[in-house]
Amino acid sequence: MPEVELIWYDGGIQPRRPDELLPDEQMGEWDGGIIFEGTKGKLMAGVFGQNPTLLPTKLMKEISLPVSKFPFVERGREGHQTQWVNACKKGYGTYTSSSFDKSGPLTEAVLMGNLAVRSYNYQEKNSKGVPTYPGRKQLLWDGENQKITNFEPANHFVKRQYRGNYSLNL
Repeated sequence: MPEVELIWYDGGIQPRRPDELLPDEQMGEWDGGIIFEGTKGKLMAGVFGQNPTLLPTKLMKEISLPVSKFPFVERGREGHQTQWVNACKKGYGTYTSSSFDKSGPLTEAVLMGNLAVRSYNYQEKNSKGVPTYPGRKQLLWDGENQKITNFEPANHFVKRQYRGNYSLNL
């Protein structure tokens, strides 16, 4: 697939409000949301892709969005764990909305967001004892080797160094 730019906001930081939203229209849901910006327009949705809405919202009267061929998870947010356990019990080939081939790379992207937040707050002191924040930059991820290539201190958040003779053998 072609490259996609992903911008992650966390910790109360939000993207700029889309110009296409009217002042009385809500952006996302109370606990988050998604905005997809494409070459032909924007699509906004709540958490887990609920309530997809074209922007500007007046387009929703002109265009009907296709119905997903995949069902939403029963019981909403709490249903993911139940769906996963049921698939484990029933065996290989059971439908899950987040199969490992999709959820693995998604988890890697989400964890990259966490690395960015931790690196942003990483502090060192310069020669005068003044705090500096060298991790406040775009981090480059090497997925195959599971490491940040342009900011070594971030790699301390990727893999744990065990003390003494302790180890975790996988």
